[in-house]
Amino acid sequence: MADTYTVKSSWKRRPSEIRGYHRTLYYNTDNGDYLRVDYNLKEKRVRLYIEIADEGGNQYYSVISNGKITAERSVSSGRSYGFADKFQSRADIFSTIPNGDVLKLINRNYSIYSGYLYDKAREEEKARQNQNKLREETRKRYFKSDANPYVQTVKTRKPVSFSFGLIDIVDILIGVMLSGIVFLYFQYSFIAMGIMASFYGIINGFIDMFLRKRSPLIIKVIVFVVSGMALYIYGYFFY
Repeated sequence: MADTYTVKSSWKRRPSEIRGYHRTLYYNTDNGDYLRVDYNLKEKRVRLYIEIADEGGNQYYSVISNGKITAERSVSSGRSYGFADKFQSRADIFSTIPNGDVLKLINRNYSIYSGYLYDKAREEEKARQNQNKLREETRKRYFKSDANPYVQTVKTRKPVSFSFGLIDIVDILIGVMLSGIVFLYFQYSFIAMGIMASFYGIINGFIDMFLRKRSPLIIKVIVFVVSGMALYIYGYFFY
């Protein structure tokens, strides 16, 4: 921190008048806040105290014993707990307390760190925020680039046709006629008729795609292929 030494010189010491504490460190901020730390190194107890000028001088304190927060209270309202943000928002000042033993007793509560540890923690937090921001931007960028081609593909892909037109009626009639002719030509052979029906259904599908430049009528192809297979099985096993 650029102003670490200036802030440290602003902390003042005096004996504590609060019972159970030996010494006091206090500091007046430029905006009128009053910060105070009472401590007892032998009993490993610290009391953080703030008066906030912007709130009309509202007073808050927190007691840390053996590295744990044991009390947190608003002196003005008497309400207990729920004021962590009051101390945490002033962690940069509390972290400049010119007493390493007191900072150890605070035990990093309210994000209060000693000396370079505070700078290191702040840098790590900033790096973590930048990493999260970069990750979010990357996710949005790749999500967007993946989404658009998918939408375009769905929009431009030719749908499978289920529309039934005159040309399909003609195809069916031709298929039935050819299958019937083969059936008669091969002396009432269901096997030959089945092969012809299946073959015709497949060929008709290719004709739709490559010659007529249209999506094949899938139901038409399926009917001929399935009927052909059924006729073939019937002729092979039962006729």
